[in-house]
Amino acid sequence: MRAVVLSDTHSNPNKVKNVIAQLRKHLEAADHILHAGDITSLELLQALEHFAPVTAVAGNMDGPEIRRKLPEQTVVELGGRRIGLIHGWGSPGGVADQVVARFSDAPETSDLDAIVFGHTHRALVEKRGDLLLVNPGSPTDWHSAAFRSLAILEIDDSLDARIVRL
Repeated sequence: MRAVVLSDTHSNPNKVKNVIAQLRKHLEAADHILHAGDITSLELLQALEHFAPVTAVAGNMDGPEIRRKLPEQTVVELGGRRIGLIHGWGSPGGVADQVVARFSDAPETSDLDAIVFGHTHRALVEKRGDLLLVNPGSPTDWHSAAFRSLAILEIDDSLDARIVRL
């Protein structure tokens, strides 16, 4: 199973077609799409749903319409693996630790195989013991990120993630 992992698209209705065009080849190969927040446009969320099932959470820049539709965090099971999905908050340096702590504090979410998060716009794949941390970066940020990116999560006998520079 292949999941395309996105975060921090910061799209608006006028940019949805451009964002989809940039991501199309990856989206067409997706079995599932994970979006870790700061979508900022329901139109983008709807466009993603044309490619594969989408699991998404709200981010700090998402407005009330998106916040009513999406949770702040969730757990999804893909290919027999449990994946926590959350946006993140605060200064970029401490986000990974904060999201791990958030999921570790609740017994029903403590047995995760991976946590996907965003907020920093900085791509990251990191293993902490048996837990895989994935931040796909941002596919649209030209300013605060070193490069635009997404992540691919491969789920089979193992669980692997890789960053794709756009």
